[in-house]
Amino acid sequence: MAEAAEDMDYKRDSNGLHNNSVSDISLNTHPFRYTLYTTFWDRIVFYIMAVTVAPIRLALIFSCFALTSLAARIAVFGLPLEPDTPLAGWRLIFRDLTVRLALLTGYAGGFFIQRVKGKQVSSKEAPILVMAPHTSSIEILAGSLCGLPGVVSSIDNGRMPVIGAIFRACQSIFVERGDPDSRNKAVAKIKKRAATKGAWPQIIILPEGFCSNGKSLLPFKTGAFLPGVSVQPITVKYNNRRLDVTSWVDTGPGLISMWSLLLCTPITRIEVMLHPVYHPSDEEKENPELFAKNVRDLMSRYLELPTTELTYRNLKAIVQQNKPRVTFLNLWWSIISKGCVDIPSREALS
Repeated sequence: MAEAAEDMDYKRDSNGLHNNSVSDISLNTHPFRYTLYTTFWDRIVFYIMAVTVAPIRLALIFSCFALTSLAARIAVFGLPLEPDTPLAGWRLIFRDLTVRLALLTGYAGGFFIQRVKGKQVSSKEAPILVMAPHTSSIEILAGSLCGLPGVVSSIDNGRMPVIGAIFRACQSIFVERGDPDSRNKAVAKIKKRAATKGAWPQIIILPEGFCSNGKSLLPFKTGAFLPGVSVQPITVKYNNRRLDVTSWVDTGPGLISMWSLLLCTPITRIEVMLHPVYHPSDEEKENPELFAKNVRDLMSRYLELPTTELTYRNLKAIVQQNKPRVTFLNLWWSIISKGCVDIPSREALS
């Protein structure tokens, strides 16, 4: 289906791409609803994994992540937070080691099937990678499958003791959250890197901006499209959607609860699809909102997902009105006692 979509003729007009995907959201595709329905055998597997494999996986994840951070620290040893030139020489060896160890961390967490389809172009052809849907913290693994490109992140993340070195080894672009001109500065840095014609590695951006359950595409923020340069769309699928153990939505399980589900799942599959480069028209270069909308419409066709205009404000309103409490204990008690988790309620979203 995705391959067939790439052969379709997409025509632009002043309103964006002609997208035939469904824009109205049904209850089953609501982006802020978390559901987990388990069978009797699913629960038996969870219980067995919890007392046998999960503790071993957790230890392996911490070990692999520590090695990843160490390799990244060596790669950026002696460099300022944001150097003026890309990594070179022996530093690239340790950067590549950082990527391999990040992938090994994924295997330790149960991501035994990691597939990449399509071809990743060079930063010369597409300085920016745009990835969707954004469903959880696991997208860092998807980024590792693309060579662990840099991100646009808060400068505070670059200074963190463990993961800061990884951000820096990816040659990320850092911004000051308190600086009102931070967006313009980030755009200027991306344009400056793009002008070097491939000397710098790519930047990866998740344009939805926050997590959903991945059942529909949220509006794309314009940050990735403000520079007006070519982008390569990347779509991500987790092939265990019958049991959603990856979504990290504010209405659903927290980060620790989500990872407990992952650790107790025998095999989690991740598929990364690299699509053809999207070259913006002159109109799109002048209108980042149009650029963002057209790319989102295209990616919704690749994924065969509907689009929605629900925003973070809508998500916060749902959380405030329904006040779902999905703590670690609540999650597992719901699985044990009822065999399912379904929040917010159907009535709250209807």
